[in-house]
Order: sequence, then structure tokens, then C-alpha cells
Amino acid sequence: MSKFFSFRRDFLALLSFIMLGIGMLCVGVLASTSMKEAQLMRDGRSEAMRWADELLRIVDAAPVGAQQAFLNDEFFVRRATMFSRVFAFDVFDKDKRLFYSTGPADWNLTELSFDILKSPVTRYHLAQGETTTKLHTDDGTGNHSHYASVVIPVKSVNGYLGSIVAFVEQSEQAQSLATSFKVIAGMTGAMLLLAFGIFSYIVLRKTRDRAEAEERVRFLSGHDELTGLPNRKSFDEHLVKALTDCTETGQYLATVVIDVDRFKDINDAMGHSAGDSVLRYITELLKSNIRDGDFAARIGSDQFALALSSLKRPEQAAVYVATLSEALSAPVWINGEQIVCAVSIGAAIAPGDAEDATVLMRHANLALGRAKADGGNTFKFFEQGMDTAFIRRRDCEIDLRRAIDSDQFELHYQPQVDLTSEAICGYEALIRWVHPRDGVVSPGYFIPLAEETEMIIPIGNWVLHQACRDAAAWSRPLKVSVNLSPVQFKPGDFVDHVKNALDTSGLDPSRLELEITESLLISSTGQVVEDLEQLRDLGVSIAMDDFGTGYSSLSYISSFPFNKIKIDKSFVRSMGRDNAIMGIVRCIIAMGRSLGVAITAEGVETLEQREILKALGCTQAQGFLYGRPMSGAKCVEQISSQQRIVPEQASDAPAAGGAV
Repeated sequence: MSKFFSFRRDFLALLSFIMLGIGMLCVGVLASTSMKEAQLMRDGRSEAMRWADELLRIVDAAPVGAQQAFLNDEFFVRRATMFSRVFAFDVFDKDKRLFYSTGPADWNLTELSFDILKSPVTRYHLAQGETTTKLHTDDGTGNHSHYASVVIPVKSVNGYLGSIVAFVEQSEQAQSLATSFKVIAGMTGAMLLLAFGIFSYIVLRKTRDRAEAEERVRFLSGHDELTGLPNRKSFDEHLVKALTDCTETGQYLATVVIDVDRFKDINDAMGHSAGDSVLRYITELLKSNIRDGDFAARIGSDQFALALSSLKRPEQAAVYVATLSEALSAPVWINGEQIVCAVSIGAAIAPGDAEDATVLMRHANLALGRAKADGGNTFKFFEQGMDTAFIRRRDCEIDLRRAIDSDQFELHYQPQVDLTSEAICGYEALIRWVHPRDGVVSPGYFIPLAEETEMIIPIGNWVLHQACRDAAAWSRPLKVSVNLSPVQFKPGDFVDHVKNALDTSGLDPSRLELEITESLLISSTGQVVEDLEQLRDLGVSIAMDDFGTGYSSLSYISSFPFNKIKIDKSFVRSMGRDNAIMGIVRCIIAMGRSLGVAITAEGVETLEQREILKALGCTQAQGFLYGRPMSGAKCVEQISSQQRIVPEQASDAPAAGGAV
């Protein structure tokens, strides 16, 4: 309908401009006709004046009594008209009586107007053109198709004599002027039409561009520009209507929310153009996998939503979501590289899960959150209890932000022992959150939340600065180990934070050890490796934590020269009763010795584990056998006493721990 009105408006505008152009063309033709007549009058008057001057010069030169004879002389009259276009003339006396005529007898010359003779004129005025000129198109004889009659008043030294009416032939001039003005009128008309044509084109083009811009604005108000899918606003409106239809028909409606896993990593590693290609790829998959009547939309930067209408059974939604998840998990080629476009999917079904569009959408998002919490690349349907978990998580996030501002964190330290001398060689800094209401919150609960919300960046920077300050105050130059999250490297300024922490605390860089996990290197870019090399150049030690739990450990160990490898506690716990695990631990220790790096075993809790590790050549151990994490004050006391740690068999289960 909008296109019809736009066409109608353009057509009316074009018609108006054409009518205006035709009107101006008519005005131009009328103007050219008037100009032609004016030119003929000027021409006739000029020719008559030239002829009259010559005639009167001869008459004036004759004696007074001979003037009438000259006028009656046929030879003189013929000579007077021979060299001009005056083909006839009439002479009137001062009383306006005709006393001489060279024209045909049937001319009604007395009807000529002599208004110009009401006042005396002089030859001077005559020379200035004080004449009356009329144009005629036929003299009645057919001899002169165009001529002009010019009334010329005559006054001599003896007073006013009368007037002469000269008839000037203008057929040739009229035809010439007509031809000229036709050409001028044609050119003027063509120029007018061209000008108005260009003007009309410009106006119509602007009108069309404006209409297209308005249409695009209307489209973008309800659609996503990149994918062409409806946007969040359109989806919400459709969901309300679809839910109403679902209630009236007694059928089911499924709301599905799709989130691209690690979409930011795709943008960072391959560029935003690759990210856009992924979004367009998902769009095409959605379009090809939905039925008539279903609705797909892009509701966020990397989120899509579906409204699956007219479901006869809830199981249909489960089959569809499973099929969609499998289709979206297939490898895809983007910019010449093959990537797996993993997605997390959450779904909720009306009317069972909710009868309100807003609540239904929230439940689908809760299911999506559960899918992402389970590692992503999977799908979940809403279940009762997810709402409670969501509220708990939201409250925890609010409290965690408040904890950063109100200094609710503190550091505990767990000793690391040299297995040969049983002497303390360093401490690992472990963060603890002392909640004012709930007490100590497990790091295993709030650290993943902090990483997901990127609050780990300010928390990790606080841990780094506090650990450096505490270690600088120790009475012995022991190492302090600080765990790092991959998120801390994203802003690109982590090296500057380390330099600042060392400078402000005065800690020797050789006493700082930074622990990273394989996940950082797996998802890293060249910038991360460059940052680690800069830290090594500062003198800071780099340790690989939880070695053996990733996917490409050996390749990373060989590509980056670590100072220490830490054996994950899961291997230490199982090596005494599993020969395969024992073989893995033996290989890790042998590899470390061949590379010349220290090997630390985590989670050592029994004397048996210690003896096995010592026999295999492990250099350091850490765990409850040598002490639990302690407060900063107790750590200072232990260091000052310079006491040796006596290993004690851990009799109870390990307490919840965690690190940044």
C-alpha cells in the first residue's frame, strides 16, 4: 500500500511539472508573438521615417507654390517609392482632409486614426519617432499580405502642414521574423522542456530516495540490518499474538533462544567480518529449518529467538530443538577456514511453563543459562527450580559487585615444599570472599561467575597487587604464586598491571610466579604469547597449572618455555591405585626433568603419595599433607619462625578451595 501511495505521489508531481512546463512554453510562444509584432512595428516605422525624410527633403527644397505639383507628379511619386519598401502613401492637410493618395480607390483611408495630431509636433520630434504605427495582414487586393501603416505628422517653417500616411511592405520581414521566432520558440521550448525534465528528474529522484529512506527506516524499526530477520521488538509483538492464538486453539507454543558460544573469540581471532558471516550462516539455517507460521528473529548481537507455533504435542519442540542443535553444530567454512559454530539453546513451552509472553521468554533464557553453565554446545528446556537458581545467581552477582567495592576479599597462603629438603620454597596465594551475611563463600562458586561477568579482571588485579605487597614484607625471599584467569588478558594491559604491582610493592620480579592454565593458550591469540614473553623478560616465572587436563599439553609445553609444570591433583589422587595414571605422572616428571623445569605436584595428602613422588623425581609438593591455606598473618608467623614442616597424614576430606 505504501508503494502505491508513493507511486501516486510521484505521478502527480511529474504531471504538475509537465503542466507547468507546457504553461511556460505557451507563455514563451505568446511572448515571441508579441516580440515579433513589436519588431515589425519598429521596422515599419524605421522604413517609413527614412522614406519620409527623403520625400520631405525634396518637397521642402521646392518653391512653396511647386510643392503641390511635386506631389501630383507621377514620376516624382514613383521615384519617391522606388528605393524603399513604401508601396503607397496618402497626404492629409492640417484639417485631416485627404488631398492626395497613391493607394487604391477603395481604401477607406479616412478611418485612419490621427490621434497623434492632437498636438503640434516638430521635425525634431518626428526624427525621434513620434509616430503612430499599425500592422495589417491584408490590403484587400492580395498584393501585400503583411504591411504597416505609419502616420507621420509634417510641420515646416511656415507651420503645420498636415500628415503623411505611409504604407510599408513587410511580407518578407514578417516571414523572416516568423521563421526566426519559430526557431527561437522551438529552442526555448526545448530548453524549457529539458530544464523542467532535469528538474523533474531531480525532484522525482529525491522523492524516490526519500520514499526509499522512509521505507528503510520503517523496515529497520522492525528488522535487523545484517541478517534481515525481525528484531527483538517485532519478536515480542509476535510472541504476544502467537500466545493468544495458542490459548484460543488449545495448542502449544515453544519459545527457543539460541546463543552462539564464544562468539567474541571468533570476532577477536578472525575479525568482525567472519563473525558477520557466522550470523548470516545461522540465519540461513534457521530459515531453512522452520515451518510456515513459525517466527525467527535476531534479538541480540549473537542471540536468535524462535516462536514455534501450532504444536500439537510438547515433544515436537524437543525433536525440533535437537535437530536444530545438531545442524548448527556442523563445521562451516568461513573465510577459507573451517570452524565449528557451537551454540547453546534454551527453550520454554506454553502454556505449561508460562502463559505470559514476558515470563515465557524469561524461562527460555533461564534454560539457555543452564545450557551455557553446562559448558555450552547443548540445549536445555525450562524446568521448575531454574527460576530459584537464577534469582540466587543474580543476588550473588549483585553481592560480588558490592564485595569489590567494600573490600570483602582476603588472601590465604598455602606452602609449597621442596621434596628433597622438606623446606618451604614458596606460597600460593588463594582468594577468599568473606560475605558479611553468609560467611566464607566457596571460590568454586563465585570464581566462574566472576569470569563470566568479567568481574575477575578487577578481582584478579587486586589479588596480584595484594600478593606482591604481602610477599615484599616477608622476612625470607620466598616465591609467591598467583593464579591468572584467561579473562585478565582480554583488555590487553595485563603486563602493565604486573609492572605496576612490582613497582609499587618493591617485590623482586624473580619472586613472583604466575600460574596459567592450558585453556588460556588454547583460546589465545598471538598477543597472549607476546605478553607471556614480556613477563619472562621482566624476570617473572611462568607456571602451567593443572597440566594434563587440557587437550594439547605437549604442544604448548614445547612451544613455550615454562619455568614450572604443576601436576593436577586428580592425577596425584589416583596414581597409587591406577597404573595408567601412574604412568602419566611418571612421563610428566620425566618430561619436566628433560626440559630442566621444576615439577610441583598438587593435592598431596598422604605420606604414600609423597614417597611415590619423591621416587619418581618430583621436585616440589603442595597439599594438605604440608598445610592448609592460612591467613596472611599466620603465613608471616610461619615464615618468621623458619620452622621445617613436618608432614602429617591428612585424615579428613579436602576443604573447598579455589584460586584466581
